[in-house]
Amino acid sequence: MITEIGRFTLAAVLAVAAIVGPAAESWAACELPDGLYHFDFSSSYPDCFREVQRGDGITPGMDLGLMRHTSLNITGSAGAGGATWLTVVDQAPTDTAEDNIYGSEFLCADILIQRFDNTKGAGVVALLNEEVGKKGLALILYNAGNTDRLVLATVEGHPAQAGKVQVVKSLSLGGFIQENAWYRVLLTALVDGPPQIMGQVFKHAVGTDPNSPISQVGGTLVYTPQSLPVGVEPLGQNAIIGSAFGAVVNASVTNFSNNVADCQGSGGTAD
Repeated sequence: MITEIGRFTLAAVLAVAAIVGPAAESWAACELPDGLYHFDFSSSYPDCFREVQRGDGITPGMDLGLMRHTSLNITGSAGAGGATWLTVVDQAPTDTAEDNIYGSEFLCADILIQRFDNTKGAGVVALLNEEVGKKGLALILYNAGNTDRLVLATVEGHPAQAGKVQVVKSLSLGGFIQENAWYRVLLTALVDGPPQIMGQVFKHAVGTDPNSPISQVGGTLVYTPQSLPVGVEPLGQNAIIGSAFGAVVNASVTNFSNNVADCQGSGGTAD
């Protein structure tokens, strides 16, 4: 189970603000009771998602490590200026409307990264809006040789901005992140008052099994500004992000969830 997190342990009072407005016919393909979900990508992709950046490099399948678990795989390359892959939770993906909107919440996913030169990784995004000048708040686990890190960043929401990432705060993990092993990232975003944002990374008891028990590694990234970064609103979409700088990215994502019980536990129910 997750370690005690002080004032951030607010599951009993944290209301996940889900404003769900899909087209009626979409419910048959994508049902998200109460706006909550847990995706292991054995199904529901792309039925419950809308690709925003580099969708041709985002595909469901078996993980890119040992090919044992259903996952969402992110592949491609990026120059020194960086590149972003982005897909948002959307119950009506055939239109361009932002159909699934959330506020304060817990958001997590299990990430597997194949080691390669330079900086590449994947993570989760909360509070994403796609209008001009709007952004989201991303928690990204980067593998970078001996300079691995957990990064809280803003990500540009408008498609024309290509998902540009700007670091807000970074936590060093040394060379801890191993290839072909699963790590859980957990973003806690409390935005009903002064923002209380936290990022954590956990290893699994069995590194090749994203459904095995977890324990925290490294420190805790804490960000408590007076207000959210410019362009980030207190309501927005959830997303999965891939990110690379001067690198090839080969990352897999599973157990993507906004259900705190799933995030804190060893696994969860399938989508």
